[in-house]
Amino acid sequence: MGLFSRLFKSEDKEDLGSPPPEILPLRNDLCWCDSGLKYKKCHLEQDQVYLEKQRIKALAARKACSPVFG
Repeated sequence: MGLFSRLFKSEDKEDLGSPPPEILPLRNDLCWCDSGLKYKKCHLEQDQVYLEKQRIKALAARKACSPVFG
């Protein structure tokens, strides 16, 4: 196994689920999945979890690439 593939190999293949649309609807708008439900009753919580996982993943990548002085 090459050096780069070992460095960038993900140990845990975490499924983040289906990504929400780029522009999220407001709480009381109809959901983006066309279920007919309000967004707050349908996908609001799932989208918040997805976006939080994305933020954590981006922060971990930024920390891994930052230089360490000391």
